[in-house]
Amino acid sequence: MIRVTIVVFTLFYASYCFAPCFAFNFNSCGSTLGTFTKVVISECNTSDERCIFMRGTNASMSINFTPNEDISKIIARVYGEISFLPIPFPLSQPDVCKDPNAGIKCPLHKDQEYHYTTTMFLQKSFPSVNVNIKWEFVNENSEKIVCIEFPAKIK
Repeated sequence: MIRVTIVVFTLFYASYCFAPCFAFNFNSCGSTLGTFTKVVISECNTSDERCIFMRGTNASMSINFTPNEDISKIIARVYGEISFLPIPFPLSQPDVCKDPNAGIKCPLHKDQEYHYTTTMFLQKSFPSVNVNIKWEFVNENSEKIVCIEFPAKIK
């Protein structure tokens, strides 16, 4: 009877947990001068174990965030972390304030929500690899405004 109960419980747990247990979250990786409230990435399904990016295509991303102080300059940085080694991804315009497509007008004001958008081309020369992506905004003093981390796979 105990074996039947254990088997039934295990099957129930496995079927209940299958999708949510492998889902990933967008996590903060040291946000100090702000908080993010929403992240959306094209072709990325958060019920998957990792966000899948295809080489030779564009990936679009949007981030809603709120600074907790006035900010005059924002620089975007993107890293692919492989075995704890951060490898920078090239951005066409890392200065968010100067990017006409980002949807941000500087300076930013404390406690006001902003909506950032960007598109990044995933070069065919990128290796096909599992990676942890770190996307951060820093101010002119390199202090982290917002830092977002999530698991990805480049195919």
